[in-house]
Amino acid sequence: MHSLKRNFLLLALLWTGLLSVLLFLNVREIQKSPAQQAEIQAKSLINSVISFRSWASHFGGVYVPVSEQYPPNPYLKSPKRDLTTTEGDKLTLVNPAYMTRQVFQDFHGKEGLNGHLTSLKPLNPSNTPDAWEAKSLESFERGSEQAMTIEQTSQGAKVFRYMKPLYVDDNCMKCHAEQGYKVGDVRGGISTIIDLREGDAIAARSIVSLMWTYGLIWLLGLGGLYIAFRRAIALETEREQKLNLLHVSENLAQEFINDMSELSTLEESFSALANMLEKRDPYTAGHQKRVADLAEKIAQELGLSQERAHGVRLAGLVHDIGKIQVPAEVLNKPGQLSELEMSLIRLHPEVGYDILKAIRSPWPIPQTVYQHHERLDGSGYPRGLKGDEIIQEARIVAVADTVEAMSSHRPYRPGKGLEAALEEIWQQRGKALDPDAVDACLSLFRNKGYQFP
Repeated sequence: MHSLKRNFLLLALLWTGLLSVLLFLNVREIQKSPAQQAEIQAKSLINSVISFRSWASHFGGVYVPVSEQYPPNPYLKSPKRDLTTTEGDKLTLVNPAYMTRQVFQDFHGKEGLNGHLTSLKPLNPSNTPDAWEAKSLESFERGSEQAMTIEQTSQGAKVFRYMKPLYVDDNCMKCHAEQGYKVGDVRGGISTIIDLREGDAIAARSIVSLMWTYGLIWLLGLGGLYIAFRRAIALETEREQKLNLLHVSENLAQEFINDMSELSTLEESFSALANMLEKRDPYTAGHQKRVADLAEKIAQELGLSQERAHGVRLAGLVHDIGKIQVPAEVLNKPGQLSELEMSLIRLHPEVGYDILKAIRSPWPIPQTVYQHHERLDGSGYPRGLKGDEIIQEARIVAVADTVEAMSSHRPYRPGKGLEAALEEIWQQRGKALDPDAVDACLSLFRNKGYQFP
């Protein structure tokens, strides 16, 4: 029993540990998801910016009307920076760097657009890198292809920062050759900042939902383990009770054999044993004696020798001796018996056999006791024997036992009377009960005036 409890606790701990590990791994993945989504968003944004920069660089930039929002770029050294159309409209050249900076400025925060063009040698002071950008640019010059980090802002918000390098190509040399750059050098980089608060809020809700789900699974698992534990305890209890009862039956058998020498005949010994059982079970007082008498008369009616009929009588006299191992409160319990209590009752043929098997006699008394609850159709117990697998003596005792038991009072039901018992064996004739034994029994009661003693 203690091992079952220990095993239950161990399985409960293993189940809890397994779910805890799985929950931890899932929570960790969910916590990573805002940063992972931000990285995808940042890469998409910067790759798009680099693509339209490349397009603009291919054409040397684009001309736009001069305005307060788009004044001429003072850092662009080109004789073609400013033009006047034939209609007198003033235009200024927007090179890729100016274009990128203006896009980030004009559309800052819209559709997730948030970036900064920067360089370690900026022409425009607004392109000066901050500490993290400068460190990232230095890593690009050492060969890194990207940089990312998660930071806490001064307002307490958590943000994801991402940056990619910009390399010098032939088109860049028009503006930056004088700074000493060569084609392929790292000219600078584009960085972006993505607010993680919304993603973290979604992740937090997902984690709460996941924890509820795992909690429910954990409780269901523990419930299943507990049901299995209770079932195992019931089975173990039943097994221990059966073992104890078998030990009792072995002790009783030994005591019975030791005491037999004090009695003059086997019948006296069996009568003493039957009396001992009936003292524990007053409701079956006289039951075995009445069954023994009827079984002997049926055997005689069937034409068995006087010697065999006497052996049938002796078997009937102790056919329920195995009930000596059943607790008295079960034998005398009013009302329906539980499954465990019925299993104890159904052990009595085996226990009776264990008690009687060591006794030497010319008759198959232990086998008769062992088989008296078997039925021709295999519906009996303990072995589910069929037809001729059941010895004739046991088939005779089965008919006598059925008639006496049904007609007599029991703690869990009133007696049904003799006629109902006789009708029952007629209905079971050739099915569960031996037809010859049933016919002989009916003849005794209905034609020859037999009555129980």
